[in-house]
Amino acid sequence: MSRPPATDEDTSDGVWSTLRNLPAPVVVLLTGIALSRTGTFVAVFLTLYLTETGHTPASAGVALTVFGIGSIAGSFAAGTAAARWGARQVITASMLLSGTAVLGVAFASDYRVLIALAFAAGLFGQMYRPAASAMMAALTPARRLVMVSAAARLGLNVGAALGPMIGVWLLTHSFALMFVVNALTHLAFGVLALVLLPDLRDEAEPGETAPASYRDVFRDAKFVLVVVAMFLTGLIESQYQAVLPLQILSEGHPAWLYATIVTLNGAIVIAFELPITRYTQRLPMKTTIAFGSLFIGAGLALFGVPAGIWIFFAGVLVWTFGEIISAPAIVAYPALAAPTDRHRTRYIGAITTAQIAGYALGPTIGTALYQLTPTLTWTMCATLGLTAYLLMHRGVREPNHP
Repeated sequence: MSRPPATDEDTSDGVWSTLRNLPAPVVVLLTGIALSRTGTFVAVFLTLYLTETGHTPASAGVALTVFGIGSIAGSFAAGTAAARWGARQVITASMLLSGTAVLGVAFASDYRVLIALAFAAGLFGQMYRPAASAMMAALTPARRLVMVSAAARLGLNVGAALGPMIGVWLLTHSFALMFVVNALTHLAFGVLALVLLPDLRDEAEPGETAPASYRDVFRDAKFVLVVVAMFLTGLIESQYQAVLPLQILSEGHPAWLYATIVTLNGAIVIAFELPITRYTQRLPMKTTIAFGSLFIGAGLALFGVPAGIWIFFAGVLVWTFGEIISAPAIVAYPALAAPTDRHRTRYIGAITTAQIAGYALGPTIGTALYQLTPTLTWTMCATLGLTAYLLMHRGVREPNHP
């Protein structure tokens, strides 16, 4: 999957210039990503669904954990699968199989079957991500990849904002209807991928005989530092879901404050990430990625400062700024850091897996520390944010843009 060079007609790196010059398959990918994210309700409503259908909270928690384990496994396996069978095939299979699994959740009654379906929904639901990122990288000139990654994140963030509201409206009719709609959005993306995406395969470099593998990724010491830093960043960022609501309520603030903070984060990212990326894409990746992790950790750490309600607004601004300057670059980075086209999907799979693992383990670690002493969680955010900054600064290499 060789990347096309930039031409004289697409040298501008502005937002609209980039979007106007997108290849048709990239437009299909961006549309499919936004569609599937908007219709993904399993992770948000699985616990509520199981408890409403008579299962214990502990049983519901096990199902959600199994879903998370499946997500980690899926993102890791996708790197190998996309390299072996092609990105289009993995995207198509991922969406069709995850849609089928979610459809099964809507009608299964046996708990063991539900557990198996939750694992399958997590596994197949995440496999498309490394494959889609690899295809976008293959079809996009390197100098535009950060901006295109920001456009993909816009679809994800809009979907994340609209999805729960649509899900709540659907479940007022029935849980089954909600999961059926979830399944249909994934199936629709799968059909779009099968019909409209090109069949791209990783190309061997001249003289290259041994197939690429994750072993090559873990031999890249600098990239491993970035992978570890991405895990730490995911771990601390998950605290806004796990511990922030506990902190707000423990200080006697109303529950609407938490909803306001989370909504403010999403609104700022949706409104400003694309235009800000026009400027940050020109900065060294080491700068934006490393300082982004530092600001994310610092912003979350501010939530633990006992300074009244205003500190939560200060914290969300710092945290969101870190997310905006770093996220598009870190999404684009593994494809640019891979030494050959054949390594691209493994590099993307490694960093995606690290992020998902951080999000999955973060709530358990954060709430355990909070139960011991509330300040420990926020101290952890500051410490790990600084650690991630140092690792990113040491590990990120500047890619050569053709």
